[in-house]
Order: sequence, then structure tokens, then C-alpha cells
Amino acid sequence: MNLYNERQKEFYFGIGKEIVKEGVFERFPELIPAVGDNYYRKDNIHGKMLLIGESNYFNDTDIQASDFRDERKWYLASDAKLIPDYRKKDVSNWIGYKTFNKVFKIMDRILALTGAEYSEYLLQEASFYNYFLRPAYKKGSNRGFAPQYIDKEVSGITLSNIIERVNPNIVIFLSKKSYTEFEKFCKRKYIVYENIIVEYVSHPASMWWNRNGGILGKLKFEQLLKDYWIKK
Repeated sequence: MNLYNERQKEFYFGIGKEIVKEGVFERFPELIPAVGDNYYRKDNIHGKMLLIGESNYFNDTDIQASDFRDERKWYLASDAKLIPDYRKKDVSNWIGYKTFNKVFKIMDRILALTGAEYSEYLLQEASFYNYFLRPAYKKGSNRGFAPQYIDKEVSGITLSNIIERVNPNIVIFLSKKSYTEFEKFCKRKYIVYENIIVEYVSHPASMWWNRNGGILGKLKFEQLLKDYWIKK
């Protein structure tokens, strides 16, 4: 169950109106962040962790049903074809993604050490959101996405507003690409997070997740949880 249910969607309304006229989540309600019931732990076993992915992926079969390859139509056109009905489940931030089972297994192991009870669906212990709002184009084994200026601005504005509203203790990007783009956005807008840990690990599907013992991937993620998520 999402902490922000149907009656609470207004929690995110109005974000990004300076570019997306109706607001980002008024235009893309399917992309509202997943915030688990145990994101806020009353027993204080762990802090509030926001996990950030990179993007969803559409392919050739979606080209006729969606204007995802045209960045200006995607964000601005009143008659744009956005997320098809048959894709709405696929783009939900609640689906967990098979790739991120590697992340959940580490969360499971760290939480087990506390002796506390926690949800078997590990996403309930955190929150999750994909950074780029426009899907990447998946053609065969290639997943091409070169974010344009409007992608970068909308994504940065949206995430900075999400952080302000859900107030995480730690933000971990599961993608260096999205972390780097958000870092650039924050520098452009003079945004500094003094009391929030903002870090990244390599994407769980990349070769860097396990390389050199996982120093940039699995090992780094585990250490971040121990240092900043689990309460001592």
C-alpha cells in the first residue's frame, strides 16, 4: 500500500509547473514516487531512504502509441500521446524491477542484523523513483537515451521538490548517470543539501556492480546502508 494513496496525491501536485503547465504529476500520475509504509519507521530502526533509478524503457511497439521520442511533445503538447494504458503497470515505481532484487537482498541482510520486524517486500522500507520522466528508447539490446535540456530541467526540478516533500535522510542513486545530471542541476540552481546524504552506486545491471569486489556497486551500497540508513 502506498503511503500516499488516492486521496493524498495532492501531496505532489503543482511540482514543475514552471515548465510543465499542468504540473508534472498531473500530467504523469503514473510516475508518482513509491513511498513504502515503513519509509517512516516509528521505532527508528532505520532512517528515511530514497532510492533513485534512471528511467523507464519503451521500444518500437510503443512508437505509435506514445510521443516519448519527442521531448517537447512529451512535456508540453496538450494533444501528446503519453503513457499508454498497457504500459501503466510497467512504469509504476511500485513494481520493484527484477534488476533491483540485488539491492533488496542487501537491504534484507542489513535489516536482519537489527533483529527488528520488517516487510518482506523491501520497497516498503524505503521509497523509489526514476529520475528521468521520459522513457529511454530500447531497440534490441540497445537502450539509448540522450537527455535533452528540457529532460534535465524537468527531472531536476521534480526530484528537488520530491526531496523537499518526503524529507529523506539519505538519497542513493542507483545510476551514476542520473546522479551526475542531478548534481549538475543542483549546481546550476545553487541547491545544497547540508543535512541529507546524497550518494550514488553503479547500476545493479552494470558490470561495475560486482567489479573489484563491488567497490562502486554492491559493497558501496551495503556500506552506505550501514553508515547512514540503519540507526546505531
